[in-house]
Amino acid sequence: MGNEDKSLKTGFQVLTVISTLLIFGGATWLAKEQMGGRIREQVLARYAQELYAISLVHQVTMAESGEILFLEDVADQLSVYGAVAELSGALGVRLYMPDGGFLISSPENISDGALSADQLHSAGLFAPSGGLNKATPAGKLFWEPLLEGVSAEEPLAVREVVLPVHVADEDDLLGVAQFLFDGADAIADIAELDGDLFRQSLFIFTVGGGVIALLLSISFMRINRIHRSLARRTFALKRANQELALSDRTSAVGGVASHLIHGLRNPLAGLRAYLDGDQAGSGDLSTAKTAAKRMEGMIDNIVRTLGENASGVVYELSVEELLEVFRLRLEPIAVGQGVRLEVSGAGGRELDNREGNLVLLVLENLTQNAIEACEQAGRVMVRAGESGGVTVFDVSDTGKGLPERVKGSLFQPGHTSKEQGSGLGLAISGQLAASMGAELVLTKSDENGTTFRLTLTKRNS
Repeated sequence: MGNEDKSLKTGFQVLTVISTLLIFGGATWLAKEQMGGRIREQVLARYAQELYAISLVHQVTMAESGEILFLEDVADQLSVYGAVAELSGALGVRLYMPDGGFLISSPENISDGALSADQLHSAGLFAPSGGLNKATPAGKLFWEPLLEGVSAEEPLAVREVVLPVHVADEDDLLGVAQFLFDGADAIADIAELDGDLFRQSLFIFTVGGGVIALLLSISFMRINRIHRSLARRTFALKRANQELALSDRTSAVGGVASHLIHGLRNPLAGLRAYLDGDQAGSGDLSTAKTAAKRMEGMIDNIVRTLGENASGVVYELSVEELLEVFRLRLEPIAVGQGVRLEVSGAGGRELDNREGNLVLLVLENLTQNAIEACEQAGRVMVRAGESGGVTVFDVSDTGKGLPERVKGSLFQPGHTSKEQGSGLGLAISGQLAASMGAELVLTKSDENGTTFRLTLTKRNS
């Protein structure tokens, strides 16, 4: 799957490079065509300007030589512009009236013609214009009887130059002259310029395309490197998340097992004392039975908790339901120790069964410690409620409080205030609280008693 994704990504990148080069090539070709069109217009305009200047100079030259010219006369126009046609090597010239009507042509084998609207408009502005037709039928240029062996359908390349007819330094349009030239020279000039332009465009495309391909390749290499780095980090994060989730579940299961081991310690000690006694009285037998029943109940609770955790069964229970289960478990123990257990509370958010089981284990640990800390006729209070928008459980007793030497290390294994204590009870409770993201703290401890608070985290909506 990874190789397929990689090949797809590589194919996409190659397609991106090719598409970019095609777009760049298309833009270069379009620019080349537009510039070629402008060059063609400039070449033809240059021919027209040159011939216009020649016609004006020739007109002035004839006037200075003493020839009397009346350009209003068609004959004089033909004399001037026919001579210009011979000097410039034109095939011939046509003369038109200012409104575009055909007058006469020279030499006489040049056929009648007509001006386009653009040509007539330019002439009216006293602006010379030029055009090029690469395939004009010979019959449109020459009278058929005078073709001199040239077929009427044979295509000829013809360059046209249209000039306004007027007296030099005057702006009165007297007519329009249309010169016809062999277009081969113009075609050759334009082809040469097009060739230069094509080579320059090809050079620009080659260099520009190479730069674009190089930059895109470098960019894709960097993107791929970043992608691989992100993929590695994502994999590492997923793996770390899995490990954390496994660690969380393992921590919870370990805490439950530790709770069971710690809880069984006292009943086992009592049962062993009974079994090791030389003479077992009825009172000792009752104590042994109570211890055995207590161990059986603890094992049943732990087995059920671990079974639910492993099976993935999820259900909700309220704080009131949780406290009722807690009271049924702990009240017999409190009564056996001569301690009054008070359980109260309402409100708070719903708990799922995994969280509820862990809360029960923490409350059982704290309450058993509180019962042991109380003297006869002492009192243990377990209250639940809300504080600052979160669910809290307080376990208080009327004992003599904790010694100062153990307050700073309450939740560390091995620290205890009991003569025969293992120092594991509060450490296990702290581990269980941490496994579900809760917080267990000592809020009060003095000569009037001790209070622990378990604060649950808010549930994400």
